[in-house]
Amino acid sequence: MPRRPTMSMQDRTLETAIDRYCAAFGRDALPCIAGLDSAMANAAAVMLADAVTARRPLRYCAIADALGGPQPPECASL
Repeated sequence: MPRRPTMSMQDRTLETAIDRYCAAFGRDALPCIAGLDSAMANAAAVMLADAVTARRPLRYCAIADALGGPQPPECASL
């Protein structure tokens, strides 16, 4: 059986936060996280976790707006 490549702690943290967010709000409510670099991954994970704790889903562009990341294309949110 081939070995699965190991994920960094940041990737695992973000993946866990995404799973919890989607369990709380559904996969369609997940904000855009495309284009995040590894430095932004922890902040994005915290934002997702905070949204779940507050029981308030984030806007589609909330993470990009907060972290100064690239703006997702409008057509992706339709």
